Amino acid sequence: MELSAQQVARIEAIEAQMRAEAIEAGTRLIEAEAALSGAFRDGMPDRETLVQLIAAAEAARGDLRFIHLSRHLETQPILSETQTRRYGVLRGYADDPCAAGAPDGHDAANWRRHNGCM
Repeated sequence: MELSAQQVARIEAIEAQMRAEAIEAGTRLIEAEAALSGAFRDGMPDRETLVQLIAAAEAARGDLRFIHLSRHLETQPILSETQTRRYGVLRGYADDPCAAGAPDGHDAANWRRHNGCM
């Protein structure tokens, strides 16, 4: 993408902050899912408890997703228009994502299924 040293430094800072927040949110998600599983392992939770446990897990999942996706919003202003287009392609948002294939770091089968590629 031909990033300048300043762009690399800013993007690395965004990633480091994202990673720290994601680890915290991911830990909350794992704990919430464990509490949900534990409620069934220990017996049948009542409806109110089940609603609360599910809400806690989904809130943690939502936080984790926000942490990830919001960093793309922070990255956008750092990039030139050309870099932004390339960034979109590398993330899998091309005119035909199936032709581009899964971006590095993505599970190819899951990525193809998510994007409706057959």
